[in-house]
Amino acid sequence: MSVHEEIREQQKKLKGQGFKAHWDYFWEYYKIHTIVVIVAIIFISMLLHDVLTSKPYGFYAVMLNSGASSAQDILEKEFVEYTDFDSENYDCFIDTSSSYNLSVIDEMTIATSQKMMANIAAAELDVLVADSDVFTYYANQETFADLRTVLSTAQLEAVSDRLVYVDQSYLDYLNSDAYQDYISTGTFDENNKYAVMADNYNKDFKMPSTDKDTMEEPVPVGITVSDSTVLSGSGAYYNSSAVAGVVINSKRPALAAQFLYFLCPELADI
Repeated sequence: MSVHEEIREQQKKLKGQGFKAHWDYFWEYYKIHTIVVIVAIIFISMLLHDVLTSKPYGFYAVMLNSGASSAQDILEKEFVEYTDFDSENYDCFIDTSSSYNLSVIDEMTIATSQKMMANIAAAELDVLVADSDVFTYYANQETFADLRTVLSTAQLEAVSDRLVYVDQSYLDYLNSDAYQDYISTGTFDENNKYAVMADNYNKDFKMPSTDKDTMEEPVPVGITVSDSTVLSGSGAYYNSSAVAGVVINSKRPALAAQFLYFLCPELADI
């Protein structure tokens, strides 16, 4: 007997049997199909809802190793209120859950590194806050803008004791043919302090000094914000260091500067 013939036979048997009999028959033969269709409809509806209601980023900051994933909602809400942010048309995203471990290259570190690289390359990221070692690592990857292009001279003077620097001469060495030769051969000029610094980092991950007095061409790229009442109020970086910098290719530098004001209110008064 074919499938169609079997269905006709079942329909004859169900004729006049009432709704319950028809329902029992339907559920017995089409239960799996029905569940699959319902799940598919729910999934597609959720996907369409996310697509239709999602908004482009109007501001995006990452706080690496903040130790307080719950701080995200607090900081986003406070920053939106602080700036009069257009939350109707844009999303404000302050990621406080990502972590990056310089000494252990695990799956989390690799995933974070890839996400950071992708967001920076796409010019999506505006501000990066991190503990001092991780901030220095990214500073030496030429991640941050020169704060002299973001803040006024008076503002820089107001936080002069909290500025974090990177040596442009060291960055130039990392971009040189001499450094590429070192990567290929392992040999370097031991009389070149920047070659020695690079070798020390590649051997034991020892971060270059952030003391501007040791630098030939110091560039201010970050502000230590460990004592920020905004951060302490959110629980981020509790009992740990934190440095904030504007990402070098931010598409929203004015808003990124406002985030520095948000963390350091004294800047807004100058």
